[in-house]
Amino acid sequence: MKYILLLFSFFNCFQIFAQISAEKIDIVRDKWGVAHIYAETDAEVAYGLAWAHAEDDFKTIQSTLIAGKLMAGRQFGKDGAGIDFFTQFIGAPEVVKEKKNELSSAFLALLDGYIQGINAYAEYHKDEIINRKLFPVTDDDMLTAFVLSLSAMSGADKIVGDIVANKSFNNPYVGIGSNGIAISKSKTTTGESFLAVNSHQPFEGPASWYEVHLNSEEGWNMLGSLFPGSPTIFHGVNEHLGWAHTVNHPDKMDVFQLRMHPKKKEHYYFDGEVLALEKYKAKLKVKILGIPIPISKTYYQSVYGPTLKNDHGFFALTFAANQDLKAIQQWYEMTKTKDLEEFKSVVSQLYLPDFNIVYADKDHYIFYVSNAKLPVRNPAYNWRKVLAGDTSATQWNKYHSFKELPQYTDPTSGYLFNMNNSPFNATDYAENLDSLDFPSEMGFSIKDNNRSIRFQNLMSKEEKLSYEDFKKIKFDIQYPDEFQFEEDINIIFELEPKDYPVIEDYLNILQNWDRRAEKESIGAGLMKVLISNAKDKEIDRATAVEIVKKSQAQLIDEFGTIEVPLSKLQVHKRGEQEMAIDGLPDVIAPMYTQSMGKGLKEKTYVGESYILLARFGEGLPKLESIMPYGTSSKPESPHYTDQMELFVNKELKPMTLDKKEIYKNAAKIYHPQVE
Repeated sequence: MKYILLLFSFFNCFQIFAQISAEKIDIVRDKWGVAHIYAETDAEVAYGLAWAHAEDDFKTIQSTLIAGKLMAGRQFGKDGAGIDFFTQFIGAPEVVKEKKNELSSAFLALLDGYIQGINAYAEYHKDEIINRKLFPVTDDDMLTAFVLSLSAMSGADKIVGDIVANKSFNNPYVGIGSNGIAISKSKTTTGESFLAVNSHQPFEGPASWYEVHLNSEEGWNMLGSLFPGSPTIFHGVNEHLGWAHTVNHPDKMDVFQLRMHPKKKEHYYFDGEVLALEKYKAKLKVKILGIPIPISKTYYQSVYGPTLKNDHGFFALTFAANQDLKAIQQWYEMTKTKDLEEFKSVVSQLYLPDFNIVYADKDHYIFYVSNAKLPVRNPAYNWRKVLAGDTSATQWNKYHSFKELPQYTDPTSGYLFNMNNSPFNATDYAENLDSLDFPSEMGFSIKDNNRSIRFQNLMSKEEKLSYEDFKKIKFDIQYPDEFQFEEDINIIFELEPKDYPVIEDYLNILQNWDRRAEKESIGAGLMKVLISNAKDKEIDRATAVEIVKKSQAQLIDEFGTIEVPLSKLQVHKRGEQEMAIDGLPDVIAPMYTQSMGKGLKEKTYVGESYILLARFGEGLPKLESIMPYGTSSKPESPHYTDQMELFVNKELKPMTLDKKEIYKNAAKIYHPQVE
């Protein structure tokens, strides 16, 4: 009987996951190269997505899949071996084996369609493959990569790195930022509801956004963005609704120090008993001088979860992201919802381990939840510190329900937002939730930042917003009256210039600056250098003076003057294209830069990475979007840099979910495998 059931299961899977015919799939490229993918089934659309995304950025997709196949060390050397170790340490392959049968047949079909598409692309483009052993890719490889990615997003990779390096550690949650804004029709002059999807991710690499439109006859019609290797959109807009994600900072992870037995090696105390650690060897291959060298690293499993030893003892990690597989399935299900009730029903499953969600729809409901899968914790312990690992009183065994999370539906103020700030500042101050109504062990942030304070200041001045008002707020580049950085930069702005003759001119320019991060602003240029030199410093008056002196010396050394506008210090660059650009860290429309190898002039690499603005009114939502560079990551493509000028000028390109319009204005229509 057992074998009959296995055979039935095999043939049932074969029926569901039949070979997809590429001729049934249309890839419709618009003038910007954005792929609009049409097919009868969601699985066929996923095939087309894999093909189209590979055409634009096959190299980055492969880097994601290589990690899921535990080949990062072979491909990328020492750094890649660290990824392979982390993947095995968190138990990602085991989670896939144990939990895969819990995934729905609809999602598995979608995943299979994507896998067929990416393997087909590899077969037809062997010259683009970076490692022959990567293909064919399997569903296990992709699911392992998802567990790895979500665990890293939760901050587990940083904690593991700190333990290995014998560093001290606490809560790891820091972020560059994202924005989500929802405005209901009661707050607009047009009777429409507005949504801003505005995540701040790296412009390139495995965590960069890819814009795509997915449309099937099974009810899928969604425009938005996803990360390389994903078969579904993570945030965006369908015919009925849309949502934005931002990173949130509740206490998503706990670290425990085990109390080891003084005589029994690799044994620890737990509830008065002595238990043995389970010992494992991570199998790694590191590329040295082009040759994969096999090595191994020991890790353990305790009752708390994956465990590591360092010079200070044995430490175990517990977090939600490595405990099931359904997060990616939930994202897929979110894309197919039609109203707020359906959307909440899907989100309430709490398979996504974190991420704020800011929502709007055509029925003019707005909604925000600081989503997270959080354990019910014993209030007798300080959960922000390393915990005692010898008692079941600190073990996770129950999660808070969706209803217990901070959330808002249709506040009378008519607006909701999150900018990586506290969920207790999400709408008009009079309607905000009280943090004291939530258990402190949840660990939700009570902090605000420059963006959230500035946004509230702007909204307090607006009775109703036109769409142009909404866009101006979204692209705002001014700091609030008091800076909200982790470092207390305000001290620098309180110094009396005449008391410091050596830096008097620098202080005068800075303190008379209008706090706008405009590219031709000298004050913004001085602020950029100052922020860089102040990073991670405890600032008192003496330190403040030294920071300004160092900033001044750097500018004079390179330019011979301190009167240097931001445009000389910061550019938006890809290939041969280079443009000056507005923006500084943590303004509403921010820019973050990295060295170009020499001097103070740097290039952007994180900031306004994908912007999608939606208006919900009559008919289909009206959409505009922009990417930092273009749709393709291939230098030879006409879409490698074709959105850069719009992006720098804070302009958007029109987008639509209307099939007739898309086909009518198509630049190219083709099937996968047909060039």
